[in-house]
Amino acid sequence: MRLKFVKFLILLFLHDVIWAEEISEHPIFSGGYKEAVFSVSDIDGAVKFYQNVAGWDILSEGYIPREILNSYALKKNVTAKEVVMGNPGSERGFIRLVNFEGVNQVQIRPNAQSWETGGIFDVNFRVLDMEKKYKELQQYNWQSMSDPVEFSFGPFIVKEWIPRGPDGIVFAMIERVQPTLEGWPNLREMSRIFNATQVIDDMEEAKDFYIKKLGFQTYLEHNDVSAKEGPNVLGLPHNLTTEISREVFILHPNGVNEGSIELLKFYGANGRDFSKLAVPPNLGILMLRFPVFDITKFYQLSLDEKIDIIYSPIQVELLPYGDVKLMAVRGPGGVWLEFFEKID
Repeated sequence: MRLKFVKFLILLFLHDVIWAEEISEHPIFSGGYKEAVFSVSDIDGAVKFYQNVAGWDILSEGYIPREILNSYALKKNVTAKEVVMGNPGSERGFIRLVNFEGVNQVQIRPNAQSWETGGIFDVNFRVLDMEKKYKELQQYNWQSMSDPVEFSFGPFIVKEWIPRGPDGIVFAMIERVQPTLEGWPNLREMSRIFNATQVIDDMEEAKDFYIKKLGFQTYLEHNDVSAKEGPNVLGLPHNLTTEISREVFILHPNGVNEGSIELLKFYGANGRDFSKLAVPPNLGILMLRFPVFDITKFYQLSLDEKIDIIYSPIQVELLPYGDVKLMAVRGPGGVWLEFFEKID
């Protein structure tokens, strides 16, 4: 385990210096996910939040095409406005805000504890000034089970905070304290999203899905308890941090921490499972979208590996990318994953 952790620190350092370096090319995936889709109840308020607090720009806006809504098995009267936003200068790590109308909704992870499973738990951002963002997000009614926590691992000292906002959307916000963060020239207020966490009930099943079936590579593997009792970003009781073990795998098609998926399992803390709620049009972090080189190959891979296909490839306009072929599968914890090939 110590050798794997050393490997993680080396990769983390390289990621700061050359963030987009691909360690090895995946035959189907064109990197990690391009965007996360958030289902929101107040899209205008969400847009203002990402403009004012995150410093992000609008990349496109319009309505979800009828073909996609049909693929979601939504009735003909349902419409959905969408706005794609991104950190200026970044080419990935976008957020697509979606507001469904004409349909009943519930939150995907209502009032969830960090150890409760199903769907997507959080998305990760880097920030330059945690104290500033902590105060700003509180003004927008974002709350957390803990204050920002400063801790060290290897040569790094960081501050992290995991707040929950409207519609049950959860962030993991990270500030590098020491040494100085490098390799993020576009970071001003909040960076692009670079990682998304799933809290998993069955780690072996989840690893089988991402590593064996999809061919993802491991960026980080870690399984341990806290070194001492006390405050922690996950909201665990302070007296149990040395008893509740947390197993973590960060996975990516090319083995980097950029558009990666983090699998997190708690040993000794149990709760509800929200897998069945992780479907459109419910509110929260709805899905991740990955670009692929060849959607036909990915579809065949899904058939061969007996992956749960939600809908087969359709051709549709997906702004701001243009015409694409798009399909969806269901992964561990009920997570909804979509894959698209851009059509020139």
